[in-house]
Amino acid sequence: MSLDELRRHLSDQAAEIDLTTPVPLTEVHHRATQVRRRRIATGVVWAAACVVTVAAVLNGTQVLDRSEPATTPTPLPARVTSPPDDGMPTSPVKPAKGDYVINGVNYQANVAGAELQVAKVNDRPLSFSWTPTDTKVDFRVFCTIPGNGAAGGMGAVVLRLNGKVVTTRPCDNVSDPLPGERFGADPSQDLGVRVGRTVQLTATVVDGNGREVKSPGLLLGAAVYTRAEIRAFGPPYNYVELPVFAQFHGRLYRLDEGQTSPTSGPRLANIEIQGPAFEPYLAVFGVEGSGLAQSLELAGTPGGRSFEFTPADGLASGLHIAPVPAQAAGPVIFRQTGNLVASGELFLALYHAVE
Repeated sequence: MSLDELRRHLSDQAAEIDLTTPVPLTEVHHRATQVRRRRIATGVVWAAACVVTVAAVLNGTQVLDRSEPATTPTPLPARVTSPPDDGMPTSPVKPAKGDYVINGVNYQANVAGAELQVAKVNDRPLSFSWTPTDTKVDFRVFCTIPGNGAAGGMGAVVLRLNGKVVTTRPCDNVSDPLPGERFGADPSQDLGVRVGRTVQLTATVVDGNGREVKSPGLLLGAAVYTRAEIRAFGPPYNYVELPVFAQFHGRLYRLDEGQTSPTSGPRLANIEIQGPAFEPYLAVFGVEGSGLAQSLELAGTPGGRSFEFTPADGLASGLHIAPVPAQAAGPVIFRQTGNLVASGELFLALYHAVE
């Protein structure tokens, strides 16, 4: 009987108690003692349960946990990339065996016949060893700083071979999912690469003062490709060698015509080639045999746009690709501009789509 029950029992009997009759104190004390004993027993049981729980935790025994289960952290979403909206036709490219794929970027194992030897992509400076299996290679680097329309003015990726600058490329604000399509270092340059002799490649994004650039979303990559079939052109001047085939947005293009022009002479170098009518094509241009900065321009592309670019500061001045969507026939012109001291030889080639 609890105290409340005892109180109700005494209250019910209160009306019947005879004041002349002694109070039943013995019975009251007996019931109060029973209540105290039950309370002590209950406390002992709870204390024992707590001791068992603590001991189980200390001994590594699993204890029933009725709390909500922990939520598994959600992995960061993969970086999604897509080709720039430049009006050029596209074809889907599915990852194949031997491709280097990371963060939505795919350095393909084979691009228009060129075979991948090594590739690295990261959001910080790259440094890796490479043991050449072929000396006829070119280097295909890229740099992306998303969300900034002037990314090219913010930084450029510099590729070094054993500490020596090989090529430099400005960053873009749109990530290219197939960077291997943009072939890079001039394949006719002798970079001192030897089969079986390991070399160190490093790639860093720097600003105009040579300081490392750190930006949210920055992505850079470097790859080495064994050259595919090439074609030489250039008489009466020095020969320039270019790949016979090129790939852009997953579509194949074939070298149709190429010309060269020396930068030395009384006049500024100028090359002009007639572009095809109402079919997409690629204009490939650059400087052969020069590591000097030069002011150059590509004109005759849609809307009369011009492209200013500076060759690399290293042994390989690089090849540059300008996609030209279908338009009326007209001349494509590559020429020197400005008063910078020029050297080497300009070249321009047009690649037509392969049906």
